[in-house]
Amino acid sequence: MKSKATLVLFFLMISALWAFPEATSSGAAETSLAMPVRGVWMHPGFFGHDKTAAVEKMRLTLDAYVRAGINTLIMCVKNTSGHVYYASEIGVRDKAWDWDFFGVFLAEAKKRKMEVHPWFCVFPESAILGQVREHPEWLIQSPKREMVSAVNPALPAVREYEISLMLEVAKKYDVGWIHLDYIRYPCEPTEPYFSFDPETLRLFKQDTGIDMAAVKARDTGNMAWNEWLSWNRDRVTVFVRELKSALKATGRRVKISAAVFPDARNAAVLIGQDWPAWARERLVDMLCPMLYSNDAGLFEKLVREAVAFGKGRCQVCPGIGIGTSHNQNTPEGMIEQMKISKSLGADGVVYFSSSSLAQPFLEKLKASKS
Repeated sequence: MKSKATLVLFFLMISALWAFPEATSSGAAETSLAMPVRGVWMHPGFFGHDKTAAVEKMRLTLDAYVRAGINTLIMCVKNTSGHVYYASEIGVRDKAWDWDFFGVFLAEAKKRKMEVHPWFCVFPESAILGQVREHPEWLIQSPKREMVSAVNPALPAVREYEISLMLEVAKKYDVGWIHLDYIRYPCEPTEPYFSFDPETLRLFKQDTGIDMAAVKARDTGNMAWNEWLSWNRDRVTVFVRELKSALKATGRRVKISAAVFPDARNAAVLIGQDWPAWARERLVDMLCPMLYSNDAGLFEKLVREAVAFGKGRCQVCPGIGIGTSHNQNTPEGMIEQMKISKSLGADGVVYFSSSSLAQPFLEKLKASKS
């Protein structure tokens, strides 16, 4: 009698498990956020310029990142001043780093089988160094001939110079990626801010027949102004196209990733950054829209749009702001944004940045990596 009751109880327990399978598995499912890419934007300043101390911090940081499931490191090799952080014969190195920072960092990352994207802040040149100092005509000029500290994507010589830095890294180091940031016209002092220097006006007139210097009504009700916006936008796309071709000519498979502004439609008009076109033309292999907000609804909307633009064309890895000028996130907020990204079909996420990715965030990542 006792054995019969035991047998009945056993079948009831099995039936309950069949009827409610989530009772045994939902906890794991809720915390599993495994994705192909978990990346982080990093800067040499995070490690400091003293080589011994920097290498020690690299090892400790990368070991902690591995435990947290981070597999992709986007390391700055050219900053917004124009200084570079690798053994360059073209660019001007930051004097605080009198050793090959990027070479050492890359070696440490490879020991841990981590992917490295050398990160270029493409067009800003605020220190006006080296070749840029020799060619002040490369700088963007306002209609009043005021200059800003960024070089002009519309000029072939500018595109050639910036691409030469990227090719130098691709040839000197065993890297599989080049990462583009500031791949656009400036936001400051106003949007849109394209260059009215004589050579740009000449090139525009050559291509379109329009004398921009004679155009008085500079607004979207004017067809000539719209043509100007489109032409400048296309110069940035030409840069990406030229870079892809130049990398292919090296004989190595070097892919392109890009940090891009959150709203694609506005970016195309205001800063000349038409990143959906780069996906359609398969010019890039990864897009990282910088969605730095604590607003989950807005984050979800823009992830959905980005994934649609990249689907079947390139990877899409939304940038999650940990500590930025736009937001200060929490570990829980970061996890929620990762869940949103995964549910919408993103290929991964990238965190901005290493300086903000403190231990509470790493602990959350470690718990959710499997």
